[in-house]
Amino acid sequence: MSAPGVGFEYPPQEVSWLKRDALLFANSIGAKADELHFLYELHPNFAVFPTYSLILPFKHTDQETIDFYARSQATPIPGVPKFDSRRAVDGQRKITILKPLPPTSAGKKFQLRNKVIGVYDKGKAGSVVETEQSIVDENGEVYTKTVSSGFMVGQGNWGGPKGPSAVNYPPPQGKKPDAVHIVQTTAETALLYRLNGDYNPLHATPEPGQKMGFGGVIIHGLFSWNTAAHGILRELGGSDPKNLREFQARFASPVLPGDKLTTEIWRTGNIEDGFEEVRFVTSNNRGKVVLSNGRCLRPSLPLSRGHVLSPTTRRPESTLAKPSGTEREDSSPAAPSPVKPSRTAAKAERPTPLDFVYPFTSAGYRNQPIVMRTSHKTTSKFGRFWLRDNCQCSKCVHPDTRQRSSDTFSIPPDVNPEKISYEGGIAKVEWSDGHQGVYPVRWLSNLAPKFITHNPESTSYPIVLYENVMSSDEGLREWLHQIYLHGFCFVKGIPVDPESTKTLLERIAFIRHTHYGGFWDFTADLTFKDTAYTTEFLGAHTDNTYFTDPARLQLFHLLSHTDGDGGASLLVDGFQAAKVMRAENPQNYQVLAETPQPFHSSGNEDTCIQPAEQMPIFKIHPQFNYLYQIRWNNYDRAAKKDWTLGEQNRWYNAARHFNDIITRENMQIWTQLEPGTALIFDNWRMLHGRSEFTGKRRMCGGYINSDDFVSRYRLLRFGREKILDNIGNFTGRMDNPNFFL
Repeated sequence: MSAPGVGFEYPPQEVSWLKRDALLFANSIGAKADELHFLYELHPNFAVFPTYSLILPFKHTDQETIDFYARSQATPIPGVPKFDSRRAVDGQRKITILKPLPPTSAGKKFQLRNKVIGVYDKGKAGSVVETEQSIVDENGEVYTKTVSSGFMVGQGNWGGPKGPSAVNYPPPQGKKPDAVHIVQTTAETALLYRLNGDYNPLHATPEPGQKMGFGGVIIHGLFSWNTAAHGILRELGGSDPKNLREFQARFASPVLPGDKLTTEIWRTGNIEDGFEEVRFVTSNNRGKVVLSNGRCLRPSLPLSRGHVLSPTTRRPESTLAKPSGTEREDSSPAAPSPVKPSRTAAKAERPTPLDFVYPFTSAGYRNQPIVMRTSHKTTSKFGRFWLRDNCQCSKCVHPDTRQRSSDTFSIPPDVNPEKISYEGGIAKVEWSDGHQGVYPVRWLSNLAPKFITHNPESTSYPIVLYENVMSSDEGLREWLHQIYLHGFCFVKGIPVDPESTKTLLERIAFIRHTHYGGFWDFTADLTFKDTAYTTEFLGAHTDNTYFTDPARLQLFHLLSHTDGDGGASLLVDGFQAAKVMRAENPQNYQVLAETPQPFHSSGNEDTCIQPAEQMPIFKIHPQFNYLYQIRWNNYDRAAKKDWTLGEQNRWYNAARHFNDIITRENMQIWTQLEPGTALIFDNWRMLHGRSEFTGKRRMCGGYINSDDFVSRYRLLRFGREKILDNIGNFTGRMDNPNFFL
């Protein structure tokens, strides 16, 4: 004989959602500005957050508020008491994601199919109703399955079955969490979340909570549940919706407005049908567990590079040729062809990571201190790897530009000194990698550190036409929008002369003057002592790391290239690289966000520039809490002093990881510039470089300041009135112009 109520199926219920419903849900569970694929409907990879389907049993097809109690009482379960939904709270939820929901249900029909799989009598405490809910399309294809248990407070003792013992998934004992995600709730948290469709008055007004013994308003259990899902996807899955297969948690304690929720996350290493098990616990600031039995499954292999515009995959030259006699199907300008540069720095074969957490650890470095003379009477300790990395010989420091010439990341992590000698105020070190290091003793004395000892992919690119940019503000707005959205943009149809290029740049704002001048028109003649003025290979980097306020936009227009070849242009999306890094190893990401580094420009006799303070590689906005600037230039990085061996180990390890990411072939965009087509890019986001070349190239271009670019973009996008209405507003909302930095 079947248990009471088991097998009962509610009538199928049509469900629907719009893009704005998906946007609201993502906002209400704490999605961040660097997750625009959840927050911006025009993003090329706009997606519904993978747990959104849990809202649909509440929302149905509504675009208006509903009577929560009336709907909940609509269909009683036969064979069991009629429960009062006004005294119901969530017990546990488990979702299995079989197929991602489309951004909107428009054009298709979806149903909620809901059946009872258990009703259990827990005595005086109450009863548990367990259901299985599926979201199914018109063809019968199942997108998600959710097993839910609702606890009917004080509605037990009716003689029903007690139910099976629960399966528990405790966190690993004695192991520190692999990641932590923190959410600060407010008095408005539940009032925002309920707009998704869960209009239970328990989460809006104090009376129901007082009657149920909670003392007043409590926040939706599914808010905590969904924010934990978001935290795990963000911290371990790169915010890629494909990286969540199954997610469950038990609602252990109510969450009150103002609670600070901390989710501790552990990777177990257990693989189940190609998915790795992750466990988690969420607690509040009073030390009470609010989500227990936390478990999710995620792919054990990377599935996606994320939502930022993907660089093209390099292909053989023959596959790029356009067949003769064919025409483009659209009227848009042709994208610059991706190319494989003729000369680039050699790269060693790199094994593909087998998991999201990157295999780099600081254990690879042997940065034990080495004692060096700093005067006739004094000695100091230097980190071995630091000393090798900062060799002052002419091979490691360019004699004209004074920029770093050596490749930090080709130095063996376990490099050791084999012989040290002193002659005429110069320390010479023979290193185990065969390099002969040179260190002026006076230089060592100035940098002597004080160690603290402690025990124990896309095939088309954003393009605009010169005539459109120059002829209307709408054309200018579109150009700036493409730069902001993608980080770079090509401008085609420019007259091949410096005057037209200069006029194009001035459509945005005045051109920034630096020690290189204002508008550039140059060849590789070392007029300025900088590696950019050579014919050599340039690895991916950002410019102006030595300025307190680096230029934001940078434009290049190749006017001519004669008697040679090469010089392909390289772009790497630094934000995407940082996102990959955060997914593979959050600790390394944090190190680059927290450890400041010195930079300089000292190539010319009348120039020695340093920022007002040392700066981290990743700069996080203090109000909006998202990454908004990258400083990465190993050529201009100066020798850092006053950091411990442990700090050195962590930073070099993290920097090596980031360097590995930006040199992966699938992260790099290579194009060959041509006269008449300019490239402009966001220097705070995009790393750029160049393959070496032969012959003579003439290039022109210039810089634009960040404030001027952003001001122009905001005014054209939002209008002056809205800008003025939001002066001083630093709330993280998409309708706030200041949110767009």
